[in-house]
Amino acid sequence: MTSTTRIQNILTQLATGPELVINLINEVPLAVRKWRPEAGKWSAHEHAVHLPQVQPMMMQRLEMMLSNPSPVIKPYIPADDDSPDMLLGIDLDEAMQRFARERLAMIQRLNELSIAQWQITAEHAEYSHYSVFIMFRHLAMHDLYHAYRIEERMLDPNAPHG
Repeated sequence: MTSTTRIQNILTQLATGPELVINLINEVPLAVRKWRPEAGKWSAHEHAVHLPQVQPMMMQRLEMMLSNPSPVIKPYIPADDDSPDMLLGIDLDEAMQRFARERLAMIQRLNELSIAQWQITAEHAEYSHYSVFIMFRHLAMHDLYHAYRIEERMLDPNAPHG
């Protein structure tokens, strides 16, 4: 069973995600931000701007799960669903402002949910079971994963200097 405490922990983590990512990406030197360590690997910039790109999709999933008695989630796989260089063209500052703004709206919406709504399930091809709680716990961890990758690019000894 999903408890109020577990939900509050997820909401707290979701609330801290944008600040962590924004502070990290602003630490990354300009010469390093769009540097890719190898073909097929994202730059720090791509990891950062990806996060606000997925928020609207998560909100659409939430509303579908709340309104559809048998929701089916279509997996999102960036390598298959987006062009390889799409994220490089996104304005970083605008994306980070949007990330913070839309995350606040997301948290406000999530605070409106009942315990029962957090437990609503959906079919998802990538997971054995999936619920509103799991979806947003996943999103909280997703922020941390990409924050880690941003820091990894920044600290890479092979990154360009200057």
